[in-house]
Amino acid sequence: MWTICMNEFKQLLKSTKFILIIAIIFILSTFVSSLPFVATYQNHYQQAKDPFSIGNELVISLFGFFLIFLLSHDILSREIHVKTIRFLVSKTTRLNIVIGKYLGLMLFWLSCIMTTYVLNMVMSHRFPFSDALKILTFISVGISFTLFLSILFPTPQRSMFVGMIFSFLFPIFSLISVISSEWFIHWFQFMTPYYYARWSEPLTYVLINTALTTVLLIGTALLFHRRDV
Repeated sequence: MWTICMNEFKQLLKSTKFILIIAIIFILSTFVSSLPFVATYQNHYQQAKDPFSIGNELVISLFGFFLIFLLSHDILSREIHVKTIRFLVSKTTRLNIVIGKYLGLMLFWLSCIMTTYVLNMVMSHRFPFSDALKILTFISVGISFTLFLSILFPTPQRSMFVGMIFSFLFPIFSLISVISSEWFIHWFQFMTPYYYARWSEPLTYVLINTALTTVLLIGTALLFHRRDV
């Protein structure tokens, strides 16, 4: 499991993807933090919220799923397609493969988010740990969805096509379900991390995202167990 985790992490870290992701998040969050509506958004908090942290949250909420799927849509389907999954299955359990892949992606995104917050801290002189933790658990849900769809559609072409569509539509439908009062779409909000982001207690948001991640990883492991490789 740990070998798979570190191999996945090192492959992403040594590529230009690491610098590219940090640059995208940092530039977009810095731009968003300077917009006038951010000051209005800050008034909803009893204590002034770091504008850079607000920028990070908005950028990840809008583009996080897209970036995750863009990098890792074929994390399992690639292994199945080129038959390297057979070697992995012969060395460890399928559950360990899923967890190893998940942890490898989490380490990569942890590095990206922490680096972005350190860069923000240079300008804001603050490090909002609770906000960073909320973003990481949101990303955790996105990674779990990526693994689930990658095993559900076990060819790189299909997983890329479905993943890109999903990464665009899921945030849109999630936000619509949160603000809509129509019963046929309103129920969908309880299945997304966007609804729970409105809650003022960070720990509750973190726990719910952890629960969503766990359910998706279990579903991925069950699908993987039933798939003939």
